[in-house]
Amino acid sequence: MRERLQEIREEAIKQIQNSDALDKLNDARVAFLGKKGKLTAVLKGMKDVAAEERPMVGQMVNEARAGIEEKMEEKRTAIQKKLREEKMKKEV
Repeated sequence: MRERLQEIREEAIKQIQNSDALDKLNDARVAFLGKKGKLTAVLKGMKDVAAEERPMVGQMVNEARAGIEEKMEEKRTAIQKKLREEKMKKEV
């Protein structure tokens, strides 16, 4: 489970870093955090995890989600800044 979460997180970060527009970033958000996203699928599989392991697995999922969301916010800010700078150049 830990390896699977690490793979999902690395794949998400890679896709986020390769996003050069807000719509691509949103596609990454949906693919990993959306209703049918990869991380959401792991959460749905929690019923198959032994009861004593659920808190640990839940914490790992939450940490992965937080890491992905943090990277998305950083990238969103960078894209918006770039767009503002381009708009300012056009106006001058």
